[in-house]
This record gives sequence, structure tokens and C-alpha cells, in this order.
Amino acid sequence: MGIRLNLFRKFVKKVSSQETDAINQARVKMLVYCLASNFIFAAINTGFYFIQGPKLQFIRAAIAFIIAIGMLIAVYKWRIWRGLSHFACWLLTLVVWSNLLFFVQGVNISTLQFVFLIAVFSFYVQGVKWGIFYSVLNLVPIIAYTVIDGRNYFSISIPPQVVSQPAFVYVITYNFFIIIFLHYHFFKTFNRNTIEITNARNHLKSMNEILQSAMVELEKTSKAKMDFLSTMSHELRTPLNGVIGLSNIMIMENPREDQKENLAILKFSAENLLSLINDILDLNKLESDKVEIENLPFFLTDLLKNSIGSLRLNASKKELDFQVKIDSQLNDKLIKSDPTRLTQVISNLVNNAIKFTERGHVRVDTQVLDITDNRLTVRFTIEDTGIGINKDKQKDIFEPFTQASKSTTRKFGGTGLGLAIVKKILGMFNSDIHIESSPGQGSRFWFDIDFEYSIQEAKMLQETVFKKDNLQGLRVLVAEDNVVNVMVIKKILSQWSIKPVIAENGMMAVNYLSEDDFDIVLMDLHMPEMDGYQAAKQIRLLHNASKASIPIIALTASVSNAVDSKVIAAGMNGYLSKPFNPDHLYEKLVHFSGQ
Repeated sequence: MGIRLNLFRKFVKKVSSQETDAINQARVKMLVYCLASNFIFAAINTGFYFIQGPKLQFIRAAIAFIIAIGMLIAVYKWRIWRGLSHFACWLLTLVVWSNLLFFVQGVNISTLQFVFLIAVFSFYVQGVKWGIFYSVLNLVPIIAYTVIDGRNYFSISIPPQVVSQPAFVYVITYNFFIIIFLHYHFFKTFNRNTIEITNARNHLKSMNEILQSAMVELEKTSKAKMDFLSTMSHELRTPLNGVIGLSNIMIMENPREDQKENLAILKFSAENLLSLINDILDLNKLESDKVEIENLPFFLTDLLKNSIGSLRLNASKKELDFQVKIDSQLNDKLIKSDPTRLTQVISNLVNNAIKFTERGHVRVDTQVLDITDNRLTVRFTIEDTGIGINKDKQKDIFEPFTQASKSTTRKFGGTGLGLAIVKKILGMFNSDIHIESSPGQGSRFWFDIDFEYSIQEAKMLQETVFKKDNLQGLRVLVAEDNVVNVMVIKKILSQWSIKPVIAENGMMAVNYLSEDDFDIVLMDLHMPEMDGYQAAKQIRLLHNASKASIPIIALTASVSNAVDSKVIAAGMNGYLSKPFNPDHLYEKLVHFSGQ
């Protein structure tokens, strides 16, 4: 007996395991249990009616027995439990209707039991819609019969066909048992699922609380990291500003030939260090999604010539054939985009091409793919004959701190941040980087960017070309407390015949401006007594309207994500990051002074 029960449990488990949903598993089990019990019920009934009659009941019981066997085989071999459950409902409906029309010719207790059984079974196994359908299909004839039979509507009529009392009692008992079992089985499953859902919800709530706590700690850690990087950046960039600034000044002062090489090496080393610092900070900001693409007007041709031209010297030192092709359709168009980020992408890719190419060529090509009245799509292509990249490594090189191999790192140096930054920046341009490469044959990178442009604005800008002697006599107030930075800024401004007034802190800058007239203020942000933010706010509150509206340009070695918004909030007109390019300072002076 125990072996048979184990076999039956395995049978039920195999059939129900075909479903992943717990409710459907319960439905399958319900169907199998009902079929198994009906198999036993029909077998016993067949024996009763075979011995005692009547013959019609014997035939019906025998048919039910055969059908039960067939349905058990079908549900075991094929996943057709829904179809079989419908078939079972139709068979039970046939029993009800046959009782009304042939066997009982009325409504007795067993007929009502079958109606209840159909309603419960169809709702639990087939769901609400089918439950309503089968319930109505079986209730309507019962109600109709009760209405039509005016004699016996007040009591259950006794069927004209006589059956043995044991058989009748057995049928009634079995029907009640099945009805109770269906309720018990489904409620047990429903209750278990409810408990599991409640436990899962409580667990999820607990996990959410842990996650929120972890997110708070992560944000604190991220903020602390950014604060640390910002502080370190400021501390590193401040002396670099002096080194690069003085290098630029000494190069501008026409040094001797034997000094030029030393100054070039000094400047190159300092700029490499600055580039490394910028890459680390940029990657951190990009991964924090705290960088936004600006929308500034510029000539794409000029940007390409400047950014690529600065790398031409590196290519010539390696005796590479360095070729640049700029589509002529870009010549008269003022592009609106982010020149800083675009320069960063192009410089990284071209610099890599030069670095990883020992012989052959490096080619930069820009091609206008599509153009309308105010928009154009440009394809940028950088091609080299360098070391190339294995196909299985081509995705890895766009991950931070990753290069194609360790030998590449040892031989060529670098941190592996450049291409990771390129990929993230291009994502902000709604573009993507593509690569074709073969080891030993070179690489080809390309990407497409859609730009807004204006020809009319380009003409207006070209009509206002400034010369450097336009700034002669410009009255500049410089608020800066660092002695080296003061020396650098004074020497740079002197190249344009400007003699600035120096204020050692923000309070002095406000006082100088109150007492004298200036055209523009260059404001350091971190100073004793009063910092640049507070000084700018005080200047905007001056009673003299012209002094209160004077252009203020922030000069800062900090690259915190909040600098840009804080500068604008304080009332300043813009900022330059130290170390800055003298040409960029000149452009700011021209733009804001109106010279």
C-alpha cells in the first residue's frame, strides 16, 4: 500500500511540476486527485450496478470508469490539463442533464450535489469566467425544472427509477467528499501562497530598508570621494598652473634655442600630468551622470585644426605620415554643441593613434553624411597603421583602466581611461564608437554626431575678428592670493599690454572696485577673508549700477561638479579652470569686455 502511495505521489509531482505557477500547480493536483478518486468511485459503482442493477446505471458507471482511466493517461503524457478539466466539466454537465431527462426525471440530492461540484470545480480549476459559464449552464435547467414542476417544487422528488440504498448513499457521500476536498485543497494552497507572499513582502521590505541604508552610505562615500578628488585636484592643479603658466610665458618670451627644448619638455610633462588628473576626474563625473552637454557656438573647422594640430608635433617626431581631411561643407558653418567634450573625444582618439603607431600613417577624416537647413551629420574617422587590436579584446578596451594587454601598458604607458571616457561622452552625444582593427595592420575608429548649425551667425562672428592689441588699456582687477598664480596672470596679461590691479582676497577686491573703475574682474574662488563667491555677491549688491554689473570671470583649480552652478548662482559670468590656456583667457576678455 505504501509503495502504491509513493508511486501516486511521484505521479502527481511529475504532472504538476510541468507548471511553474503555484496556483496552476494546485489546479493540476486538484484535477489529478479528482480523476483518481473518480477512477475508484466509478470502479466501485460499476460493481454495485453490475450486481444490483439497473442496467443504465451500470453502463454509465462503466463509461465513467473507462473515461477516468483515459484522462489519467492523457494528463500524464501530455500537458493538456486545461482541456481535460473542460472535458470533466462537460461530462458532469451531461450527468446533471441526463438525471433531469432520463435517469431521475427530476431533481434529487445527488443531482444538486453534481451542480455544486461543477460550480466549485470550474471556478477553482478554470477561473472566474468559465466558472460562471458552467454554473449557469447547470443551474438554469434546475431552476427551469423547478418552475415547470409545480407539484414537487417544495421538496426534493424521489426518482421513479429505483436503485439500491447502499449505492445511493455511496454516491451522495462521495459527492459531498469531493466538494469538501475541492474547498479544502484550494483553500490550503491559497492560504500557503498568502503566507508566502506575506513573508516575501516582509522580506522585500526588510531588503529595501537595507538597500536604502546602503544607498545612503554609498551616496556619502561617493560624496566623500568627490570631495577628496576635488580637494586633491585643487591642490595639484594650483602648482601645475604655475608650472604650465610660466612655461607658456617663457616660450612666448623668445627663449634661446638651447632653452626651447627644455621648456618644451617641461611644458609637455606638466600637461601630461594635468591630462592624467583631468581623465580621472572626468571619468568619475561621467560615471556619476553629473556631466551635461553644453550648447555653445563654435567653428568645427577651427576646433579640428586646433585640437589635431597640437598633436601634429608628436606625429612628426615619430616620422609618421599625418593627414587631416576636413569636409569643405563645414567651412562656413557655426556649429552649436559642446566644443570641450568634442575636443576631448577627438584628442583622445588621435593621441592613441599616434601613440600606438610606430611607422606608417595616421589619418583624420571628417565627412558630412547628411545636411538640411539647420542640421548636419558629421562622421569622424581616425585611422592608423599601428599595432592593432585582437577582435576578442575590442570590447574590453572601452572599459576603464583596461588596455589590450599588459605588454601594451608596459611598452606604451597610459592608464586605459581615454577610450572609456570617449565612449561615455559619445553616449551623451547620442552616438557610439565603432572599430575595425587587425593585429599588426592598424585600427580604424569612427563615430557620427548630429549638429545644429547656422551660416548667418557664422558670418556675423567672422565680421567681428579681434586682434590682440584690442585689449591694450583694458582695466582688469585680479583677485588672487597665491603668489605664483599672481605672477603667472600678470605676465600673461602683460603680453596684451594689460597692467592688472591685484587684490589678495575677496574683501580687498570689493573695496578696490568700490573706489575705482574696472572693465572686468578675474576672481579666484578660494581666498582668505572672503572667498570668490561671497565677493561676487557683494559686488552685485553695490549701489553703482555699472560697477554692480561688471563682468566677473572665475579662475579656479577646482573641478567639482557644483562649481559651474555655484559660479552662476553667485552672479559671475563664467569661469576658467586652472591651468588655463592663454588663448582661452583672451577669448573671455574679448567676449565680456566688449573690446
